This record gives sequence, C-alpha cells and structure tokens, in this order.
Amino acid sequence: MNYLPSPFFIVMRSSTRALIVVVSLLALAGRELLAAEADLVSIHSVDRTIIVDLRYSGPRNIAQRPLYPANMPALVRPQVAAKLAKAQAILRENGYGLKIWDAYRPASVHDQLWQLSPNTDYLQDPSVSASLHTYGVAVDATLVDSKGREVRMPTDFDDFTMAAMLKYTGGNAEIRRNLHRLQNAMARTGFYGLRTEWWHFIARDWKEYEPIPEITIMERGGTGVVPARTETARRDLPRSSPTPSAGNPAVRRGSALR
Repeated sequence: MNYLPSPFFIVMRSSTRALIVVVSLLALAGRELLAAEADLVSIHSVDRTIIVDLRYSGPRNIAQRPLYPANMPALVRPQVAAKLAKAQAILRENGYGLKIWDAYRPASVHDQLWQLSPNTDYLQDPSVSASLHTYGVAVDATLVDSKGREVRMPTDFDDFTMAAMLKYTGGNAEIRRNLHRLQNAMARTGFYGLRTEWWHFIARDWKEYEPIPEITIMERGGTGVVPARTETARRDLPRSSPTPSAGNPAVRRGSALR
C-alpha cells in the first residue's frame, strides 16, 4: 500500500497550554503538501519519489491490526525530511530508493506497542522517556528497486528476533549488499542505526528536539482522527546519547529509544 496524501489535511498537536495548529497541508499542483508551521512535515512534501507504506495503518505489524488511521501521512521534522531526500538521491543514482514503514508515531500508539511487547531491546519504555519516533526524528525504512519493489532484506518489519539485528550475520550475499547499501546511504546523510533493528534510523541531531506526544489529523469532512491526549509531554531526555561505532557509522549504541 503506497500512500499518496489526500488533498487537505490539518495536523494539530496537543499541549498543556493550548491546541496549536502546527502543520496545515494544502493541495498544490496535484495534491502537493505544504507546511504552515515547521514542527512536522509530510515526507512527500519534500520528496514524492520516496515510497510510503505505513505498516501501522494496516494489519502487517506486531499488533496485527491498524493503529493509525488509513490516511495517516508519514510525518517527520523538516530537517529529517531533508536528510531523507538526500539519502533518496544517493540511492536513486544506483537504481534504488527508500520505502518508509514508520515515521512520526503518537505516544498513544507507542503505548499500545509497549503493552504488546514490553521489551527494551526493541521498544522504548514509555514510563522512562518518549520514543524517538514521537520526537519526529526517527524512521523505519527499507530498500526498493527502480520499480518500487522491495528487495531482499534480513527480515520483515516488526520482526523482534535475532535475525533483525543491524549487523547481518547470515550467508546471503544479496541481502548483505542490500542492507549495506541502505545503511551507507542513511549514514552518509546523518542517521544512526539501531543495534536490534536493521530498519530503524535516527537523525543524529535528535537531542535538538522534544517529543510531540499527540497530533490530530483531519481530512476535509472530519475523517481520520488521531485522538489527542491532554497529559503533559514527557520532557526527560534519554540517559545515553547515540554514538556511532568505529566500524559502522550507522550503528547506534545505548537504550532502544525506538
């Protein structure tokens, strides 16, 4: 399912002070999206060649059911979107491209994932700090060929097993090449990887931002709402900073913060 944005969206964030409109997405030149305020932007507003298939908008995830509305766009910080566009350009030079499986994730959705799999090897404990997806600085991504078809990778999305480790230890040379190609493009454009999930990438400048716990996404007519929560955003920062390893600049050490 490749997501194409609907003609009109309003994205709002919840805060203790007010409900502030942070992104107004308007149709332009055949449904292009623009941001009125630069908290979050649609990845497609920066590079429409990046394929989006948000797994939490359907059943192909650990919950086996949709956790996002069907019209959920792939949202990230504007600076992260720019990094993704650079990675896409690198990959397209060799006939490949990005497919985004997850981007911004509301805290309420992350809470549901934690209830399903309370394992800090793969998910951030929401009682400690927010997931970096909730900061708008992390994406889950895979590699596609020039026709938009997924290439062979170590595992599928949300595979919480040893096979999903960032460092591939299997014997398939094609998978190893594909994974290296993805990791190389993401590392060159300012992303870390996560030790336990080959598909997870974090912007190196993540500490410049704070969590956005909830947003509301409304299409014209009032459909497609992500409920906004009223509690205060978690402001506590992670205890350890992501650090690239000497051997692989895409590797991130420390707690999951997924």
